[in-house]
Amino acid sequence: MEVVRLDLPNKEKWDTERYWLTPYNWIDEVRSKISPPERVVLHDATIREGQQMPGVAFKRDEIVMIAKALDELGIDRIELIPFLSKDDEEAAKELVDMGLNAKLLSFVSWKKEDTDLALKLDLEGVVLDFVGNPWQGKVFWNLKPEEIIERGVNAALYAKDHGLYVVAMPWDDFKAPLDFVEQNVKALTEAHVDRITICDTYGDALPWAMEYVMKRLKKAADKTPLELHIHNDFGLATAGALVAVASGVEGLHVTVNGLGERVGLLSLEEIAVALEFLLGVKTNINLEKLYEISKIVEEISKVKVAVNKPIVGANQFKYTAGWITWMHRKAREAGKLTGMLPFMPEAVGRQLDYVVSKGSGASFVAEKLAELGITVEDPEKMKIIARKVKETANTLKSTVPDSLLIKIAREVLEKEGK
Repeated sequence: MEVVRLDLPNKEKWDTERYWLTPYNWIDEVRSKISPPERVVLHDATIREGQQMPGVAFKRDEIVMIAKALDELGIDRIELIPFLSKDDEEAAKELVDMGLNAKLLSFVSWKKEDTDLALKLDLEGVVLDFVGNPWQGKVFWNLKPEEIIERGVNAALYAKDHGLYVVAMPWDDFKAPLDFVEQNVKALTEAHVDRITICDTYGDALPWAMEYVMKRLKKAADKTPLELHIHNDFGLATAGALVAVASGVEGLHVTVNGLGERVGLLSLEEIAVALEFLLGVKTNINLEKLYEISKIVEEISKVKVAVNKPIVGANQFKYTAGWITWMHRKAREAGKLTGMLPFMPEAVGRQLDYVVSKGSGASFVAEKLAELGITVEDPEKMKIIARKVKETANTLKSTVPDSLLIKIAREVLEKEGK
């Protein structure tokens, strides 16, 4: 069967066995406006930032389990917080001894004792967290802008002098005067930190603001790679991160399932797929393991993943509407199921799931029953079954499980006669 396609360039970028996406992401008019790196470093903060989410706490063995799963996933760096508790410190020791592929970094403040603990535990580096907005510096610590920069630089130099990999992370940069942020970035660059993380702490930068700020700061950072730490208070974390990378940012801080303070941080699973599929930027992530690690963290954290969450939500590849399932069947017959999907579920460790509910038509219910070993030959009886299925789903406010579907069908067939 001949299928009509758009005749646009770079087809291998948007039409593959895994997906058929919009080609307009790859036209020259779009690509000429962006300058993403070939590869982005993904820094996972689930163990540290995740425990700032109300009600989330990880035991030693849970921290180790999450870190091992992240390492198997291909994450580049894992952020720990050994000074938080004995469990966190003991887990850090155990992880160091395991020799993971991912870099193990300790979240630290500008206090020397935080960095000293990282050195004691033989961690590879630190994430140096300090205030990046002069307003907080004045209100909370009575510091002048130049004193904030001085303290941050001194803490970075102390860590560097002791052989640590340093990711400087001044926070709340997007509410700070941009000239101050630029001074801070230049000072940290001169201190030879390995990377500088810019924080959209409240996730309130519009994509256009993100582009403007990151391009200016990239100039201030010179050759020091920039990263982004962005929260999701306005639902803009993934969009903001994509714009930041398109503007030249080379690293992103993420958490599994978007865990984190308030409504959470940039979601690992969302940005990894978006980077690879939409922007065409490589990560080291094995996308097929995303669902597996999502379920691990969901179980350990006890924070349930929303059914409509992209990539890992229960409904991502679940279908019930009769006309949609019919279209899927026709797309399969045409040899291009991706014509009716965002991407193939197997690409992220998922499977298609067709379920019966209020929106299911008689033909789909009949197909489902046939899969379950029940053939309904009379169209009128099939209509009765479909009507009762809709009524049941409406009452339950949910899908109709297979066992109940079989029960409904048998009751109708026994009453009416086959």
